[in-house]
Amino acid sequence: MLHPRQPDLADIRNLLLLQYPLALGTAIHATPLIAAIHAAIPGARVAAAASGFALEILRNNPGLERLVSTPSPLRELLPAANSIRRANVFGRERYAVLLTTGNERSRVILSALLAGAPTRVGFTLLPELAAAHLHFDPRLSQIANNLRILETLGHGPALLDQLQANPNLIEPQVFPSADDVATAHQLLREQGINESKPIAVFITQTSPTQRKSWREDRFRAVAESLHRTHNMQIVFAGTASESPAIEALRACLSFHTASVAGQTQLLELSAILGLADIALTLDTGPMHLARAMRLPMVIIAPAWSPAVEWLPLNNPRARILKNLDLPTAPDDYLIDEVTVPEVEQNLNELLTLYPPRTFTHRAQVSSSIRL
Repeated sequence: MLHPRQPDLADIRNLLLLQYPLALGTAIHATPLIAAIHAAIPGARVAAAASGFALEILRNNPGLERLVSTPSPLRELLPAANSIRRANVFGRERYAVLLTTGNERSRVILSALLAGAPTRVGFTLLPELAAAHLHFDPRLSQIANNLRILETLGHGPALLDQLQANPNLIEPQVFPSADDVATAHQLLREQGINESKPIAVFITQTSPTQRKSWREDRFRAVAESLHRTHNMQIVFAGTASESPAIEALRACLSFHTASVAGQTQLLELSAILGLADIALTLDTGPMHLARAMRLPMVIIAPAWSPAVEWLPLNNPRARILKNLDLPTAPDDYLIDEVTVPEVEQNLNELLTLYPPRTFTHRAQVSSSIRL
């Protein structure tokens, strides 16, 4: 149940997002709310306070009037609150703090309270501190849950009108800078990638605790097929800790590949994804970056995770291969129900719908996402 909405919430035009999530996907899935606010609330001013990867994800976002770097209140409550207070983003004007999914923890709303924020709205474990609060609806995606904040503020009808006019409003957005794009070009060049030829990004690793793995020999089989049939160059992406597993996978391939694992900041990786033509990915953090860059991709999804929460359903650029539904993940679970032939088929279909781009088009990738 929603906390009864204050009658004057709909009059607030200054909105401050607090972004301290623990998962990369959570930070990325908060970005549609920024565009939706501007679409639904004429004259809205939007700012954000963030730390860590959320700060990186929000960098360069044109919907933010200001992005404030603070310590994380999950570790440093008072310093975070003091940073928000000192920033004084909206001066003497009234504003509301917005708490998206993944920011429910008590210390996040406490940082807003201690910073002197008069009105707090959204997802929280301390509803008594909120003017209006929400509970997560598991029938909806992370993005759709976040957009419910606008309904709580009294702008539901305006949002529905905007979504009917522009369904892409619910898609995540990230904005690599010109420097990020230049770094992406340089990394690809140093790795021996020729940008006049097609490029596929492979995201083959994820947290061992998540049980979202696909067998290495299957990734190799698909890589060989893409190279043979489409002259595709393969770039592996991941973290520094995932690099040894990626190198082991690459070592058994018959052709040259590249790896940028552990060599990029998040928006630099986003720029590389923007320069690519297609991706094969597990259901993991960088997949959300690929979605935000509008990169066509095949997603190998685990049977135990509800697709509605995280995955880009009804997105023509995304093929989600999820062939079983399990209530929990067995200890020895691998995504064996997804086969090499169906991955190849879906990649080929996407390459028909979204052919590899020319070098000229690739060179024009900038801070704007592909429409």
